[in-house]
Amino acid sequence: MPADRKLLSLTALIWLLAPATQALFQARPVPASPLVAPSGFGERLFSLAYVVLEHMGWWLWPFGRDWVLRPLDPPAMFAINLLFWLILVLMLRHAFRLRRYNPWVAVGLGWAVLWLLPVGIFIELGWQPFSQKYLLIPGLGLALMMASLILQCVRFARRPRCPRPWKHMYAFLTVVLLVWVVCLGVEDGIRWSRDADERVRHTALTNTGNAPAAAALARIEAASGNTTQAAELLLRAERAAPWYREFPYLKAEVLIESGDPASARHYLDHLLSQDPGDTRAAALLALSHETE
Repeated sequence: MPADRKLLSLTALIWLLAPATQALFQARPVPASPLVAPSGFGERLFSLAYVVLEHMGWWLWPFGRDWVLRPLDPPAMFAINLLFWLILVLMLRHAFRLRRYNPWVAVGLGWAVLWLLPVGIFIELGWQPFSQKYLLIPGLGLALMMASLILQCVRFARRPRCPRPWKHMYAFLTVVLLVWVVCLGVEDGIRWSRDADERVRHTALTNTGNAPAAAALARIEAASGNTTQAAELLLRAERAAPWYREFPYLKAEVLIESGDPASARHYLDHLLSQDPGDTRAAALLALSHETE
């Protein structure tokens, strides 16, 4: 059925209020994503559901969440990816079954998934920004889906033959969804009231299991001269996620900042023994010699 003016207007409002859209309007730098991107096409394809659902989940529920896409724990990667594939298939299946009652749910969800497929297949996320760049167009589909759900709840609540308990339920759902729309705008204001370092600090303190955020905060502390605190942050983060490959580099950076380049070379020599072409480790090694 054709989209009416109310649906299009509400879709545009939700899309404009979404933090992913506001990020572009604000034109401010966003912390990069330390996602350890899969190296092969097959691995990227297997992780596709995770990337798609994480992006959609961030758009639908950005409250208290950060800008970075968490790297997966390698030992649990197979099981986690299977779980995300199951969730994605079930979501698409239920959206398809709802097409008779609300076709815009299926259209919106399908639009978002189709636009996010290239992100997971062809784009090496690596250190690129998360959400800001990739959610603008998929967000149109998600906004359409949410707008159609709000209007459907309003229509059901207004039906004269609708039983009173159902009317109350639909009215409650309408209020919840409208509050969600308002909270999107509030979240934007809170998020952009912080500078980049404050956002990293907030993320690390509120998401204690986020190793990339802890690593980024450790780098900030080291650059500010708080090398002892940076070392403690790295120690706690490494215990929580020993598989995260950034820790040797960060340890070397912190040791160089603290005036102990000899200890930093221990980590850098180990990195170069594993990969002689590691330009980042080589650059840090040269810096460690310069600071002596």
